[in-house]
Amino acid sequence: MSVATDRSAAANAGAGSPTPGSRGARGLLLTAAYLAAMVLLYIGERLLFESVLVRGTLAALALALIAVAIGGRLRRLRQMHPWARPVERAILVAYAAGVGALLLYLLQADFVLALLRPYFGSPQTAQRFAAVLGTLWVVLWVCAITPLLFVEISYAPMDTSRTVELRRIRRSWQSGLVVALTAALTFTLNFIASELNTSVDLSYFKTTRASESSKKMVQQLSEPLRVVIFFPGANEVLDHVRSFFEDLRSASPRLRVEVVDQVLEPKLAKELGAAENGTVVFVRGPQKETLNIGDKLQRAKSKLKRLDADFQQLFLRLMRVQKVAYFTVGHEERGSARRAEAQENGQTTGGLRDLRKLLEGLNYRVRDLGLADGLGSEVPRDATMVLVIGPQQPFLPTESAAMVAYLRRGGRVLVMLDPEAGVTLDELLNPFALKYVAQPLAVEVPLARVSFTQADRQLIVTNRFGVHPSVGTLSRHSTQLVVVMARAGYLEQVAPATSVGPAPRVAFTVHSLPLAWNDLNNNFLFDAPAEQRKLFELAAAVEIKPTKPSSAPAGSAGETRMVVVADSDLASDGLLFSRAVGNRYLLLDAFKWLGGDDQLIGETASEEDVPIAHTRQQDQLWFYLTIFGMPSLVLGLGLIYTQRRRRMG
Repeated sequence: MSVATDRSAAANAGAGSPTPGSRGARGLLLTAAYLAAMVLLYIGERLLFESVLVRGTLAALALALIAVAIGGRLRRLRQMHPWARPVERAILVAYAAGVGALLLYLLQADFVLALLRPYFGSPQTAQRFAAVLGTLWVVLWVCAITPLLFVEISYAPMDTSRTVELRRIRRSWQSGLVVALTAALTFTLNFIASELNTSVDLSYFKTTRASESSKKMVQQLSEPLRVVIFFPGANEVLDHVRSFFEDLRSASPRLRVEVVDQVLEPKLAKELGAAENGTVVFVRGPQKETLNIGDKLQRAKSKLKRLDADFQQLFLRLMRVQKVAYFTVGHEERGSARRAEAQENGQTTGGLRDLRKLLEGLNYRVRDLGLADGLGSEVPRDATMVLVIGPQQPFLPTESAAMVAYLRRGGRVLVMLDPEAGVTLDELLNPFALKYVAQPLAVEVPLARVSFTQADRQLIVTNRFGVHPSVGTLSRHSTQLVVVMARAGYLEQVAPATSVGPAPRVAFTVHSLPLAWNDLNNNFLFDAPAEQRKLFELAAAVEIKPTKPSSAPAGSAGETRMVVVADSDLASDGLLFSRAVGNRYLLLDAFKWLGGDDQLIGETASEEDVPIAHTRQQDQLWFYLTIFGMPSLVLGLGLIYTQRRRRMG
């Protein structure tokens, strides 16, 4: 580029041009149309995406505005004086780069990923591909729009019929590009950090304090419980452990806490089985349980962070008679051998290993219940609860009758069904005023991603919970916890199939977001009017008093209780613990309510690091503040400072 400063030379150079040049400000209208198109695309893709008609209309209008802007610039390029044409070409390059960014955004759309899916070796490859495109299109867009804005601000005041200060334009372009590349570096570093997710704990931890549910356990002590803490006299770990148990001791005088040095009291240590300092022993008569923490802070950190959870598990094991939970088998339930084989072939999600561990942590003994174990005639009398998790085959009439009879005499049952199996268990649910609809639900924009295809629309994420003890923790912390269902049907309340005994009380405890619809044809698209968007019921709790309370099963207080969930994937291995903390609390509170341990319902105190969860509105607020708010503030202050310097100069 060269600088034209001689007006007479400029006039001679412009002689014979088709049309005299115009002021640079006139091109602002074209850039305004171009930027308006970008805004319309954003509104259609992010804010008004629910309506296909509105989304398509906004996209068509945006494309028309982009075409007008580019066509107008090409026309100006032919009409402008030679000294202004380099600026027009630079602006056209910025326009083209912005369009290229939109094409990269289009490549990560669900339908494009679905077409490319056969070429990906695994879902992880598709995920990385979408993540790379998600970073690249933003980087390219920022590198196109930011220099464009800087150039237009400098170009607008110039009289292009006389001269163009190309040096000033060049500095503006370079300044905008520096700002854009700085922002691009931030996006790139964020992407690299997400891919190489390595963390180093440099923070000082805080020891878990006793939770309210732990204090309630201690308050119910009917006999003394002795806690012997083996630690040396001066020890920083001891300070944290003693503080925790002193907090518990204030809840009941029956909890006795002693601090002993294992080296100075070898006889007592041998009697209680404490091989070293850093050990806590719980003693109830001849029974004892041991918790190893360690007397070195570095080793004890992880134990101290989850001390409350470990205490609850040992307390239940020591102070409460072990209960029995039966899993029904023989219908290809989740966790069965055939389902495990299908899981290995990639046809189903995980088994129930984590769920069984969850029950064992609540001091349950887990057993199987099939035809050979009496399911076809009578549920065993020692059953505290029966779990029916994702059956792929219907129950026999005799099995359904046995389950209904068990519930009628005060039994406790957890039922989790899957829409793809088509099993609705009407014979079991209808007598208790419930019906399971085996139609998968879907949402337009998935709040979770697994395959990065349209199939992710059937990932149902919700934080809508009712007020009921079986979801007590979730309802109190609905802004931090969500439940994730990989493929869910829904529930409806119906008239009880029989009028025997008192009427059941049904409480819906988990609701979908109102954007969900029933995907009747399973095509992941909303097809009105047959399919409807509304709030669907995903879980329910049923209560009914039995006609003969004296015949209630072991561990039952005489009241029938049943929890029904419209998906069993939420209890599967991996999803239960690794990806959705809310799923774990849903099942924990359901087990406590079904087992008659209502007083223990509540979150377990823990200082372990957990993912930060925001609502959609909070995420949008943080997005706007970080992407637009802070950069706009910095740019605004810079412009004010520059203008003041110019006035002073």
